[in-house]
Amino acid sequence: MAVPVVLRDLDPAGDRAALERLWAAAIGDLWALSPAGLDLLRTGVVAEVDGDPVGVVGVEAGDDGDGGVQLLLVDPAAQRRGIGTRLLHAGVERLTALGVTTVALGSGGHDYLWPGVPDDLPGAAGFFMARGWRFGHRVLDLVADLHGYQVPPGAVERAERTGVSIRVQTAPEREEVLAFEEATFPNWLRAFQRATSPVLVARDPAGAMVGALLFRGPPDGTIFTPMLGRDAGTIGCVGVAAAARGAGVGSAMVARASELLRDAGTGACHIGWTEREWFYRRVGYLPWRRYHMARRPIPAPPPSR
Repeated sequence: MAVPVVLRDLDPAGDRAALERLWAAAIGDLWALSPAGLDLLRTGVVAEVDGDPVGVVGVEAGDDGDGGVQLLLVDPAAQRRGIGTRLLHAGVERLTALGVTTVALGSGGHDYLWPGVPDDLPGAAGFFMARGWRFGHRVLDLVADLHGYQVPPGAVERAERTGVSIRVQTAPEREEVLAFEEATFPNWLRAFQRATSPVLVARDPAGAMVGALLFRGPPDGTIFTPMLGRDAGTIGCVGVAAAARGAGVGSAMVARASELLRDAGTGACHIGWTEREWFYRRVGYLPWRRYHMARRPIPAPPPSR
């Protein structure tokens, strides 16, 4: 008789060793263990066989009814027994209980490891497709080696000709930056509110704010430090106001942030979750990882009788 599979709530601290073991067994050959990534798992379900964890799903609720399946791992020795399917169903149930009405794979909550399902884990994409998930577009992460980084020709000249100034945000500018994000890129407002890293601000010749981005250098510059190196950094939430687009402001901001990170000792710099491969190539960044994106509504439960 097969040993039954028992599902229970995730204990982020108590299950940490088991999570590390499952990560190493399921995806460790392609994705080095990310301790900072595992720190993001606070809600989820663990599958046990004979008291030993053999699978886990992490979920996270976001705002306005959105939520995400952050991570789903099953020990290869326990796969093809329906454990992944049960974990996925249980994870969605947890999200429903938290008021989530639309769930995404990877992102969707406040914190995420990946924006979607990694392209280099084809078994994962096939698993979700077999269970009715339909992928739409793809996004990518890019990386540049900032050792000796030089701004590529043509990356900043247009912005310089228009008189745009770019510098690190000062403390008195914080509220103005938050107002800019709320009005222009509301999906990024929470990231700027929580940011402890520097903010780069672009202003037009009249002094109006026309762009901003976040950047962070080592140590702990990115959750992918184990893969990119202890001197890795990151750039994110690159946004330019609609009226200033097409003038090279975004390229100039990324180039300037890259110079500042280089001068702070950053090696590899990671830029995540974008569709604009051509834009970042122009300032010296190359594709690193790609992801399949999927989201779907959670069916409303039937009315009680």
